[in-house]
Amino acid sequence: MLVTYAQAEVPLGLMAGRPEIHHWRYAELSFNSIWLYVSIGYVRSGPQNQCTLLMPELREFEQLLNDRGDALWVDDVMVVSPGDVNGSGAWMMERLATLEEAVNEHTGESVYIYTLENGKRYSEAELVKSARFEVQRVIYQR
Repeated sequence: MLVTYAQAEVPLGLMAGRPEIHHWRYAELSFNSIWLYVSIGYVRSGPQNQCTLLMPELREFEQLLNDRGDALWVDDVMVVSPGDVNGSGAWMMERLATLEEAVNEHTGESVYIYTLENGKRYSEAELVKSARFEVQRVIYQR
């Protein structure tokens, strides 16, 4: 989840006659976890446009994937992970190849597996080192 502050708001929407749109110079990530940096393309009564979405919640990403069509498409997805997840000790951004929902065979818990373009695999809490997960569904595949 992202936290915004009044002092960080830039009133561009208000100045453009669109008070429902808010712009922020910065936002705070409310907890250290994986989030997605999603580049999309879209058509809205005219030429093609592009934008980038910062998505800390997978349910919104899944909704975006469900909304894809001729007027909305996903160009690229990057995984932004904290150091305790990626094993480096620092935040990293890496291209997502596949996102799967799986079940941990030992605990029965549902877990999301992020497979990166370079072959590394992450789950929410740890670097995935072995294939002890049964894939239930593929959510995204590049």
